[in-house]
Amino acid sequence: MTGLTRYFNRSVLLSLLLLTLGVGASGCAVTGNALPDITDGKQLVTNSVVENAKTDGIEETDAELIKSTVVSAGGVSPTQPLAWSNPHTGASGAIVAIDQFLGKHGQNCRGFKTSVDNFMGIAFYNGEACQISAGEWVLSWFKPAA
Repeated sequence: MTGLTRYFNRSVLLSLLLLTLGVGASGCAVTGNALPDITDGKQLVTNSVVENAKTDGIEETDAELIKSTVVSAGGVSPTQPLAWSNPHTGASGAIVAIDQFLGKHGQNCRGFKTSVDNFMGIAFYNGEACQISAGEWVLSWFKPAA
């Protein structure tokens, strides 16, 4: 064998090896639809609130209790303040207004005003709770009243 033949054979073998590796690696590529099938619109929620808003100034359990009180009121603004109390944090307050409306995505929402009496004193807050699915509500926003 001459040097040229040996070089040619090495080049051919190296090319075949690289081609084989390339073809083998392409088998790892994803083919078809890599996303799971979505059978109905209930599984896909976009541009929507899916978790509770941050509640600066009060405990999360207090905010959850306020949201539950607003939801259980049925969207009717109370003629008398709706009292709430959290024995775990010692906080309490009264919801004085509830306004029911459709959110920008067509979901049921309730705006509300509440007082919060905790170890820091008495403060007033405005908030909004929206329904994201049957029986499931989130606190869209919650902030001190201006």
